[in-house]
Amino acid sequence: MKIRYLSVAQSEIQEAAEYYAAISPELGLSFRRELRQLMRLVGRLPLAWPPSGEGTRRCLMSRFPYLVIYAPLPEEVLVLAVGHQHRQPGFWRERLLALK
Repeated sequence: MKIRYLSVAQSEIQEAAEYYAAISPELGLSFRRELRQLMRLVGRLPLAWPPSGEGTRRCLMSRFPYLVIYAPLPEEVLVLAVGHQHRQPGFWRERLLALK
């Protein structure tokens, strides 16, 4: 299934990758690699992760403290947010307007 990212989610990915790359270039690449692998799984099995409310689901990265909030739609998976797990809960909820 096709994966589409909201522009704000793309920015969050870029910021996180840059943060880890500043620590170590390999760490930045590892972040992107793990996220890419996770999103391949989500694309194949979009309903495998727990619901997060209002038609969305969330999955956690294993090595990095980040979660991905996405909406499994009929033709695609829409990624609403990629955020640090300690960020304010529900920071992404206003992005649900993209689903309507």
